[in-house]
Amino acid sequence: MIAADGKLPPYNEEVVRQALQQTQSYAQIMQDLIQAAQAEQEKRQRQQQQGDGSTDEADAGNATTAEDAGAIIVYHETILKLKRILLNYMRMRADCLIRVRWQQRMLRAEVAENTSPAESEFFKEYDKALNEYMGTGENGIGMDLTLDLTPPKDANVRVMVLRDHGSITFSHSASVPLVKGSVHNLKCSEAEHLVRLGVLQVLDPNC
Repeated sequence: MIAADGKLPPYNEEVVRQALQQTQSYAQIMQDLIQAAQAEQEKRQRQQQQGDGSTDEADAGNATTAEDAGAIIVYHETILKLKRILLNYMRMRADCLIRVRWQQRMLRAEVAENTSPAESEFFKEYDKALNEYMGTGENGIGMDLTLDLTPPKDANVRVMVLRDHGSITFSHSASVPLVKGSVHNLKCSEAEHLVRLGVLQVLDPNC
């Protein structure tokens, strides 16, 4: 399902395909049993109307119908269980993608390569809907809700650059070169995204 570290594992297309095929196979068997039971019931009704059905034949027919009914229930419950497992699998992966959007803002390559085409489309549509909601358009609130997932203790934070990331222009200064090992004092709102990307490390836990 989902790895212990919360990362999204590769989409298991083969297992999903097998589960869907098994569900379809059980559904067909169940349909065949229902049709056979209906045919048997119609046969007994015709025999009773014609008065040529013996007691032994009726008992045998009733036993067959009861056996089929039990089999139908078993196949039906199995189908429902397979559906619940598949839906839970899809939902847990969707929840993981939603967390990625809120925490990292983008579908990074190492995550994207583990998604199915449908999951990639889901992330794209979720990202679009969230951006529209946080935007300044007619239905937007004009606020980036992903900036502060937890309330900051201070407006600024001291950070160290973990890897070279080029130069970035922050609101409080001119272009700042993010060179590995350098230390900077940045606004929490501007540093948080880079911390999530693994570019910065927080030295003072103010954010």
